Amino acid sequence: MLAERIHRVAEAGRLRVPEERAMAVLHAAGRGVTLTLIGDPKADPDLSVTAREAVLAAITTDAPAAPEPGPAAAAVTLRALLSETAALTEPERALMAEWLDRIAERARTQRQR
Repeated sequence: MLAERIHRVAEAGRLRVPEERAMAVLHAAGRGVTLTLIGDPKADPDLSVTAREAVLAAITTDAPAAPEPGPAAAAVTLRALLSETAALTEPERALMAEWLDRIAERARTQRQR
């Protein structure tokens, strides 16, 4: 269910990171919040709302166009829609997916420097 929802966000051009990374970040935050709330009865009841908003801000854009237009934004969106194209064979789609993931990941690591 998480993968399906993240995929729809990517298809809309609103994901700023690759789908796999978005799922990992969202899943990790959800688990962390859950364990914190279970383990600490005095934990802030708004913790889940704060964590959710922080994660959404980190993985999504405010508008369909990426805040920094360029190859990485295009790669993330095209990767989300790649399965819908009939112009490529399955092996070609797999290769294209690898390339698009690499473009998006390279841009992410360069922004972190």
